[in-house]
Amino acid sequence: MILMEEQAFNDSLIEIPYSKENIKNLANNLPEDPGVYKFLDQEMQPIYIGKAKNLKNRVISYFRDSEKKSKKVKKLVKYSKKIEITLTESELEALLIEQHLIKQTKPRFNVQFKDDKGYPWIKIDTSKEFPSAKSYLGKKDLNSKFFGPFPSSYAVQDSLKLLQKTFKLRNCSDSFFKNRTRPCIQNEIGRCSAPCIGKISKKEYLEDVSSAQALLSGKSESLISSFYQSMDKHSKEKSFEKAATYRDKISSLRDIQRVQSVAGHSMERDAISIFTVNGQTKTGITHVKGGWVIGHENFIQKNVPIHGSVIENFIVVHYLNDVFCPSNIVIAEPIQNKGIIESALSQYHGKKIKIITKLGKRDLGLITICKNNTKFSFSKSRNSQSIAPVLNSLRAELSMDHAIELIESYDISHHSSSGAVGGCVVYSDRGKIKDKYRLFNISKKNSGNDIASMVEVIERRFKNNTLDLDEPNLIIIDGGKVHLSHVSQKMDELGLGHICLIAISKGARRKAEFDSIHKQDGTLIKVSRGSLAHKFIQEIRDETHRFSITNQKKKLRKYTTSSSLDSISGVGLERKKKLLRFFGTVDQIKRASIRDLMNVPGLGKKTATLIYNQLK
Repeated sequence: MILMEEQAFNDSLIEIPYSKENIKNLANNLPEDPGVYKFLDQEMQPIYIGKAKNLKNRVISYFRDSEKKSKKVKKLVKYSKKIEITLTESELEALLIEQHLIKQTKPRFNVQFKDDKGYPWIKIDTSKEFPSAKSYLGKKDLNSKFFGPFPSSYAVQDSLKLLQKTFKLRNCSDSFFKNRTRPCIQNEIGRCSAPCIGKISKKEYLEDVSSAQALLSGKSESLISSFYQSMDKHSKEKSFEKAATYRDKISSLRDIQRVQSVAGHSMERDAISIFTVNGQTKTGITHVKGGWVIGHENFIQKNVPIHGSVIENFIVVHYLNDVFCPSNIVIAEPIQNKGIIESALSQYHGKKIKIITKLGKRDLGLITICKNNTKFSFSKSRNSQSIAPVLNSLRAELSMDHAIELIESYDISHHSSSGAVGGCVVYSDRGKIKDKYRLFNISKKNSGNDIASMVEVIERRFKNNTLDLDEPNLIIIDGGKVHLSHVSQKMDELGLGHICLIAISKGARRKAEFDSIHKQDGTLIKVSRGSLAHKFIQEIRDETHRFSITNQKKKLRKYTTSSSLDSISGVGLERKKKLLRFFGTVDQIKRASIRDLMNVPGLGKKTATLIYNQLK
């Protein structure tokens, strides 16, 4: 059995900085991703909850010296002891989670109301000739449509901004509306269609009002379908300006719709993910109750399971215990004893418990949130952790007769032979040494030939040693037996045959659990899920691939002036039309995830992944 040490919430807790040096350290550790943050008091109770599009910028703003800092903010910082953050996939998702948490915990520094009668709503005044969309607090009347309630006025304003961006509904007072002779600033910035001066017909404006109500009622798919029909109709009639209007609406709605991965779960569930960094493995659980993320926990793996996968052993150890077990457990990989474990958990907790491995859109989004939060827990302590234990495990695995102090890893990246580069990443017993990473531009004669490119990079790295790099104890290359043979021969020519050299190759369906490790003596090792050494080799390989492909794409962008879609292999004219039709704009396609791309008719996972990788 595997043993786990419970670290409930601790991995996402950050100390309040009280000096400039601590503020600098905090800035270095915070992600620039969207999410929710909580200020906690000495009893670890939330006293303020907020959301941000960029967590790093928002949280740091509370600690900057500024004359404009309000008394409330100063008081908040004074009474806070720690900050807890939860990553989300978008600002919109952060907003939804933030609303739920404020309503549930009622932090003292957030604006609070006694009951639903005091919560603000979005009001669409349907009794008017040109209805407005506004924030509303008070008794509801029968002549208007109300959507909500929301936990605070700024939450309503954020939602209204989305509506105004997409449907351009007015938010001005009736007296202001009646006395306009020219467009106001809202029209100039694209948030109002200016019905006050007749820039839009009454019929078209009321269509937009109806669409906004449909969106607020959760009918986004039927709404997008109707927009497609209108766009096609105007295109056939050669009314291209009107067709473009519907195209832009589709694009805006895809942006809003893209990340609806948490809200809507009707049943409680836990999402579980495994993450390994610098040889340390953590299991993360994201809890969902009543359709909302209510918390995230991380558990540190203490040793390797004798039988089964890490995630299978964790489920057994954690839930066959005196803890709450939800009716649904969501994981992103199949497990061997799924039926037996489900029966054991159901019997132990006295209710039917299901382990979900075939994931729908919402569960995929939930797993992504879980992975992001588990991954983030490593960032605060990564620089201070020694990975000596995993290096010792790796040394034993490879039967090396001396300690591993320095590792170099190499990968080749190119796009149809264009922009070929070779990447080198370096690890020590403190983990990644990013200032030692190196990039090699591959010569034209070897571009497109991965083996020749790898040999070229190795020769340039070691022949004259002008790169200010120390000699490594271990070299890892991305490739198979043939790659290893050619690189090994070059190392011997350079008088470096004493350096341990291995290769790691992708297995069937390019899944990590089917990877193989190749040694110079011809030994082939199949990756074991429970091996810390194997996980560490995979982590290094993945980091090398990330570094190489990121820089290869940067290089390629410098030399291309054609459309982003024109240069993608696997995207012909018809597929290009489908992508633009579905997303509305090239910018929206670039922002799409793999599962977003898979929603395009006729696009499977393989093609979606190909497009995603080339655009990113």
